[in-house]
Amino acid sequence: MHAASQKKRLLTAAIGLPVLVAAVAVGGWPWWILLGAASVVGMEEFFGMVGRPGPVLRFAGFGLGIASVVGTAFYGFGWLVGPPLLALWLEQFDFLRRFGSGGAKTLPGGVLSASVLYVPTGLAVLGRLAPLETFFILAVVMATDTGAYYGGSFFGGPKVWPRVSPAKTVSGSLCGLGAGVLVGVGFGLFGPRGMVPLASLGAVMAVVSQFGDFFESALKRAAGVKDSGRVLPGHGGVLDRIDGLLPAILVYAACRIWWGLAG
Repeated sequence: MHAASQKKRLLTAAIGLPVLVAAVAVGGWPWWILLGAASVVGMEEFFGMVGRPGPVLRFAGFGLGIASVVGTAFYGFGWLVGPPLLALWLEQFDFLRRFGSGGAKTLPGGVLSASVLYVPTGLAVLGRLAPLETFFILAVVMATDTGAYYGGSFFGGPKVWPRVSPAKTVSGSLCGLGAGVLVGVGFGLFGPRGMVPLASLGAVMAVVSQFGDFFESALKRAAGVKDSGRVLPGHGGVLDRIDGLLPAILVYAACRIWWGLAG
């Protein structure tokens, strides 16, 4: 990474991370405004990578996205869309599998239509969680990403899926998994469930977080772009920062009754 790019990356993190922590801690309308803004920008980036759909789908996408965030904030509406999102994940995995084997280059129309919920619903669900739960999810995803990056850089070795993401190594993925488990252990020392459940949940979230990363990598390669956007200097777009977060949020929400920090 060039020195100038590294400086931009560090500056963006130095400004953005305290803002994120403060918004989570304060909650309320500042947190929902941040989530809403990320949802709108994230959907714009997603539409850009999949070929910019027509005005009807575009309008419907933003309308459903805003309704998902607002509805979840006031009524918990977003909790009802789990089954459609599960179906979407399965189709995303099929796209990723076919892209990785040299097949699919674009998302099928059905997946594109369903994907209007992919970004906003995950973020809306995050807004319904307690601050401690949100910090846990963010910590697992960030630790997984950091562990994978530095572990892969240090150990090197064979690639996980070079056709989809040439830079990701098996050693990096394992280090990311280990980092997610360690975060679970750390939170388990103070949480109501103990270390084993949260370490297990951290492991599952680390796996799906990396899957989300691979999915966006495939989209970017299919679109012929390096980053999903330019809104975050040194980091790319919003989707570049939340690609692994979105599936991890929903996995946590599905498991929180048994393994989470809900009490």
